[in-house]
Amino acid sequence: MLLNDNSRWRWSHWLLALAAPLLATLVCWFFSDLLPAASLALFYLAAVLLTAVSTAIRPALLSAVVSFLSYNFFFTAPHFTLFILHREDILTASLLILVALVTGQLAAGLREKVDALQNSERWTKQQMMLAQSLASCVQAGELIDIFLQEVQALFRPDLLAPDTQSVVHTRASNERNGVKKGSLSSHWNNHCFHIVLCDNDQHLHEIQLPLKAPVNAWLKTRIEATAEILRLAWSRVLLVENLQQETVIKEREQLRSALLSSISHDLRTPLATMIGSVSSLCDLRPSLSEAQQDELLKNTLSEARRLDRYIQKLLDMTKIGQGELKLERDWAGIDDILSVSLKRLQPLLDGQQIITRIDPELPLLYVHAALLEQATFNVLENAVRYTPAGKNIQINAHASGNRLLIDIADSGPGIPPEHWPHIFDMFFTLAKGDQQTGGTGLGLTICQGILAAHGGSANILYSSTEQGTCFRLSLPVDNAVPGNNAEPMDNTNRGTL
Repeated sequence: MLLNDNSRWRWSHWLLALAAPLLATLVCWFFSDLLPAASLALFYLAAVLLTAVSTAIRPALLSAVVSFLSYNFFFTAPHFTLFILHREDILTASLLILVALVTGQLAAGLREKVDALQNSERWTKQQMMLAQSLASCVQAGELIDIFLQEVQALFRPDLLAPDTQSVVHTRASNERNGVKKGSLSSHWNNHCFHIVLCDNDQHLHEIQLPLKAPVNAWLKTRIEATAEILRLAWSRVLLVENLQQETVIKEREQLRSALLSSISHDLRTPLATMIGSVSSLCDLRPSLSEAQQDELLKNTLSEARRLDRYIQKLLDMTKIGQGELKLERDWAGIDDILSVSLKRLQPLLDGQQIITRIDPELPLLYVHAALLEQATFNVLENAVRYTPAGKNIQINAHASGNRLLIDIADSGPGIPPEHWPHIFDMFFTLAKGDQQTGGTGLGLTICQGILAAHGGSANILYSSTEQGTCFRLSLPVDNAVPGNNAEPMDNTNRGTL
């Protein structure tokens, strides 16, 4: 910032105004026997010039007066008195004062230009630093906080009023009083500068900068310049928010389209099967044998259950996506949870063999048992879908550190490594391999959401065409109760439970 007028008259200037004539007196005293008295006045003239160039007009005038008095006292007749005997001495005094005035004025003007140039360069750098600080902000609240910090660093304590803080008020949209959405306006009120910002949600943020009196034109220009920098940053932040909202809306539309496409495809198949079976029973019942009728009824029941599972997954996914998934925790053993999931899996088995191993020392978990049953069932359903008849599905539950791990391995064709990062994405299915058995692309997503709500996770442990795919479900056991004392579970399920 620029120096104010009072800061120019530092004590060092006045000391120089007194020290320069003293130094000139010592030099003249040394040369008094070698030079005439008239020539000694040149040393005092040099002292006045030095003071005028180095300080300002007032110290230069003081130096001129002290120089003349010193010259008259020590080197003009009568010596050691202030009596002026010759008119030439008056001319010398006038010359010293004239030199002080002219030289001091020129030096002051030069210094003001240099100070203005330096302060202009300093102000430009400060503006660039302010712009850089605001450029890193991506949210409206963060932008306002950074702006207040930078303004206080720029103008406090010389310009901002003492014992006051910059204030930010947030008001609702019904108090906008004609302020446009996404705009910034500013105005002066006495010695306080007000900046009013309106965000994309039509909320007003008012910044108040209380300033010392009087508020001169220089200060007003600087404050308004900072407001213009804030205006540019504010427009950029709101533009980024608008782009983000547009992106969210676009992604939502894409998701809605994918959901409608998936629903229309996955609902059409079981409904077509059910309609075909029921219509055959209605139209051709007399000509159908009892075995044929039973087969049509079983197909109808199977597709109805498939349709029910799909609708339930859509409901679960909706709850997870909208944050409505509530955990009604209670103490439960992992063996009980897996037992319920395996019972639900029974109608889907088609000759697959399920081998279950559960560590008997596993602790009880404080979890939502029904949700964990759904999570494990989704993975098991996926394993049954991809495991050929007569092949094994292995379940291994054990503890490792402070985590309870459930490994579910199938004997399917495996998943290519490039698809591992997307396997838990909504509606993600493979173009080859496992997709040949069908799937909605929601089961694993729901499983991941349920485990995440419990502080756990799901991931692929390994997958290959030779070994199949193994999913690992991980749950924290920090709040578990030791001593489950469950009986070891090591069964081989061959289609029945």
